[in-house]
Amino acid sequence: MWRRVLVLWCASRVVIIGLGVFLTSQLGWHRTLASWQHQPWVALTGWDSAYYIKIAHHGYSAGRTVAFFPLYPMLIHVVDAGGVLGNAGAALLVSNLACLAALWGMFVLGRDRLGQERAWRGVLYLVLSPYGFALALAYSEGVFLALAVWLFVCSDRRKDWLAIPLGICAGLARVNGLALIVPLALVAWRRRTWGSALAAVAPAVGVALYAGWLQHVVGDPLAFVHAQSRWGGHPSFPPFALGDEIYQFVMTGRLTHLISAVTVITYLALLIPIFRRRIFAAHRWEDVTYVAGIFALPLLAGVLQSSGRFGLLAFPVFFALADIGIRKPTIHRAFIVFAPVVQVIAFAYVALGYLVP
Repeated sequence: MWRRVLVLWCASRVVIIGLGVFLTSQLGWHRTLASWQHQPWVALTGWDSAYYIKIAHHGYSAGRTVAFFPLYPMLIHVVDAGGVLGNAGAALLVSNLACLAALWGMFVLGRDRLGQERAWRGVLYLVLSPYGFALALAYSEGVFLALAVWLFVCSDRRKDWLAIPLGICAGLARVNGLALIVPLALVAWRRRTWGSALAAVAPAVGVALYAGWLQHVVGDPLAFVHAQSRWGGHPSFPPFALGDEIYQFVMTGRLTHLISAVTVITYLALLIPIFRRRIFAAHRWEDVTYVAGIFALPLLAGVLQSSGRFGLLAFPVFFALADIGIRKPTIHRAFIVFAPVVQVIAFAYVALGYLVP
């Protein structure tokens, strides 16, 4: 089965990277190029990729860069130490290899918990989903997803000596590391062992290490929170955040607001099978609290424009979708036909600068 995962990863990389090269060379003529952007990677290294690559090359400074956690830029810097690939090439290599590790870890986790067929379907649906292209971009989602799924694998198998460093790295990869604390704490509560308790605390340690570094560099340990205001972030209450997106759509007619709200609602609706189906009972509350934590952060910050990309981190919902697809073949056929088409269209809009990933 690992061969199927590898083939899926290879095929999806060929399609997304090939489409990115095409968009760069044929359609991306109006994009402004930064000094580090070189053909053929412009379409794959836009938007927030610029900040990760800037950090990898120059380090942190006051401003927007502090919003981006350090593990991914550190990996870019290490991979590009010889200067052979260039910053953009190194960033893409790291994110795509991390994606492969994430897909394999997700399959292992799903196989252990739900059986081989649901595990494979979950991986397939993640890759084909409308926002799956984000795992091929120079973004940190692939790195975090790999750490998160393997952290759960190690936790399930009681390998806390591996789970602890994975948790620390997850906290250094993205603020979403905080979403791992509650589900791992539930595991620790059931087991009553020091190892599981330390694994639950580990993501917070990673976030705290970054906060300490920010205190040293810019004098503000919560600079990564305060920087969100530069993208319109503000304290919000989750229902109000969703309601505001719908209100903005009604007032402005901008479809992106409606898409953001519908995307969050769709992801959260996939928790229903996890609540109802017995097959998910053993790990139900870990899955639910993890997914809730992933979406709590953008909802509390009132910034939902990248909710589709953030939802890729909520991997339990793709196992729920897999369960639906197995029980309802019509939904499976519709998804594998239409979801990739939507993904290609969405990626084209992102690559050409019309849609924030």
